[in-house]
Amino acid sequence: MSWVRQVSGQGPVLVMLHGWGMESRVFASWRVLLERRFTCITYDLPGHGQTPCRPGELGWKESLQQLTEMLRREEAAPILLGWSLGGLLALGLVLLHPELLKGLVLISSSPAFRQRPDWSAGIPEDTLNDFAQRLRVDPQGTRKRFLALQMLSDPLGRRALGEIADWPSPDPLCLAEGLTLLRDVDLRDSLPNVAVPLQILHGCQDRVVPPAASRYMHEQVPGSRLTLLKQAGHAPFLSQPEACWDALTEVWL
Repeated sequence: MSWVRQVSGQGPVLVMLHGWGMESRVFASWRVLLERRFTCITYDLPGHGQTPCRPGELGWKESLQQLTEMLRREEAAPILLGWSLGGLLALGLVLLHPELLKGLVLISSSPAFRQRPDWSAGIPEDTLNDFAQRLRVDPQGTRKRFLALQMLSDPLGRRALGEIADWPSPDPLCLAEGLTLLRDVDLRDSLPNVAVPLQILHGCQDRVVPPAASRYMHEQVPGSRLTLLKQAGHAPFLSQPEACWDALTEVWL
């Protein structure tokens, strides 16, 4: 099953993947800027927004296979932009099929979201386990708690997320599968194999993914471009849309 797709704007093709517990309309306010110069294509991940959830469809291999098939149907090689979990999927895709892409943009993302003995730039495993346990009992409450975590130390982003907290909760099964990806996938060793131009954006006030994760990716991928936004949290395109717009146009236009 294809993921629900929306298209607007004109110019170079920019495919956008959202994060865990969200949906493509999280990009709506930023998209107003982007579609002036880009053809914006957004997808709802399985179980999120308008895309139904089927068991296993947000598994690592399954989601990358589906994303590959959809990108092959695009008329032009796009720039692939991923935020948070969407960034992990985007990074996985470019490692498999760089020939399908013009470039890669990662926002508030990481090659390994969970902390490990040799990796402190991640989410504590206990935090992810707590989300998984709460998800079984109260999916919507768990999602709202995650939203609150995203906006700590980012008052502009918190105001922008006001109505998002009341959106319908994604399917609990696909939410759980997304947490499994965040917990298990580790692409650090593959970063030197990134074979397309890479741009990285990260908020310095991010309380979900430490900015050190983006600094590490920048160091591991020769020629990558890193922009750190001083007053932004986990969703810098909400709190600082103009700055994110400027960063994208500087690199891609």
